[in-house]
Amino acid sequence: MAYWIAALLLVAFGFLTGFSIGPPFLVVGLTMLVLGPLRRWPRVFWPSLVGVLAFNLGVILVIPMYCTATSEAGGVSHTVCSSLLGLTWSGSGLYNPPPEAFAVAIRTGLAVAAVAALATLAWLTLGRRRARAAA
Repeated sequence: MAYWIAALLLVAFGFLTGFSIGPPFLVVGLTMLVLGPLRRWPRVFWPSLVGVLAFNLGVILVIPMYCTATSEAGGVSHTVCSSLLGLTWSGSGLYNPPPEAFAVAIRTGLAVAAVAALATLAWLTLGRRRARAAA
């Protein structure tokens, strides 16, 4: 029962804070709701959940999180946007990070998710084989 309550709380929090920090919580909560019936099969449940968590982490680390604008008196401003890992995008005038910055974050998140899910699956599979061999 606690599992379902946690999943619903994540969905509710993610929905209520959807325009700020909510989307990662919403995605994890929805994933937990979808994967809930599969908790009996750890080699299906855990790689999927770890993959979603890793996707969120990969995107959060690479997506432009903050921007700083500087200008001299009467001049055009120069804006630099940075990610938590230090990747930067810059431009002048009224500037927003280009769509490529967000595409890089999504691709990084997908790559990190795939590696994390496969590593979790391998760890669960090898652990199960070792347990059988020891018995």
